[in-house]
Amino acid sequence: MKRVLALTIFAIASHALPASGGEPVSSSKEVAPAPPPPESYFRANEFSIGLFAAYDWTRNDDVRAIGNHAWGGGIDGQYFLLRYLGFSVDGNFFNETPGDFFGSTVTGNVILRYPLDVRYPNFHLAPYVFGGVGGVFNSNNVFTRVATFGHAQTLNRRNTDDEVLGDAGAGLEYRFTPHIGLFSDFRYNFVNEAKNNFMTTRFGLRFAF
Repeated sequence: MKRVLALTIFAIASHALPASGGEPVSSSKEVAPAPPPPESYFRANEFSIGLFAAYDWTRNDDVRAIGNHAWGGGIDGQYFLLRYLGFSVDGNFFNETPGDFFGSTVTGNVILRYPLDVRYPNFHLAPYVFGGVGGVFNSNNVFTRVATFGHAQTLNRRNTDDEVLGDAGAGLEYRFTPHIGLFSDFRYNFVNEAKNNFMTTRFGLRFAF
């Protein structure tokens, strides 16, 4: 009888001991989650406006487009549907040399860019390439005569028909913040006949929203 009683007490005690151990103790050395990588300054669904100075030049006496060279500037608008793919429209207004003639180009482009801060955080530089179509406008019309203050040589200018223009180029943009940056690019402009082609370099300030 004593043996049976002892075995019963032992069985009850063996079940009671684990229950009296309390809640499991959690480790004090839990690993904190890694912080998220810095955001790129170049975003999808981004609209921006650029203000730029421009210099146009050619190796020929380009009488249908810019003369020998031209100084000017303008404005562009860009919209990036994706971080890497966007569209732009820009207008460049210039004064041609020699002759002091007024001219302008309006161009629409498709842009492909690669923000390097996607791969290298805090390095907010984006190379880009682009190409598109537009027009060069410098024919002898009322707007041209007003812009050149009615200079007599404007009325005597020859071979100045407005022309369709295609372009292709590449550039760099650097962002100081997600909303403010600098850009510079080079483009080759294709006009009617190879002798009328010319190059454009732009440098400007960009405001992104």
